[in-house]
Amino acid sequence: MGVSGFSIVNHMLLPKKFKSSVEEDYWHLREHVQIWDVSCQRQVEIEGPDAQKLVQLMTPRNIARTLIGDCLYIPLIDENAGLINDPVLLKLSKDKFWLSIADSDVLLYAKGLAIGSRFDVKISEPDVYPLAVQGPKAENLLSEIFGSHLK
Repeated sequence: MGVSGFSIVNHMLLPKKFKSSVEEDYWHLREHVQIWDVSCQRQVEIEGPDAQKLVQLMTPRNIARTLIGDCLYIPLIDENAGLINDPVLLKLSKDKFWLSIADSDVLLYAKGLAIGSRFDVKISEPDVYPLAVQGPKAENLLSEIFGSHLK
């Protein structure tokens, strides 16, 4: 059985229903493993000498000790501490970060902050289309595909 229901997220169709009911999908996810196309969760790339300064300006979470390859959950807030988005941050290199966002205009927000702060950064949306592997058996599936070193 394939997908039988969709939602629109970030101007894209997101598969939402596979089984005969949403409840059946829920219990399948709780007990097994599911692979979801979450390409609607866009990436914002921030690169340049001031990339870390810009990311730090956007979040109250201290990112000073992040290492290349680290992923962190970081809330992005506005000047009144209102939540803009809650992406996962990936540090790709010393001066290159990706924010894996939900559905908001983080790219435009980052560009506005960068221009206003005169940061030396390039902000773009890379051609990356994530998949989510979720559920209690996700680790087993990934180990079968990529090797037992993932456990």
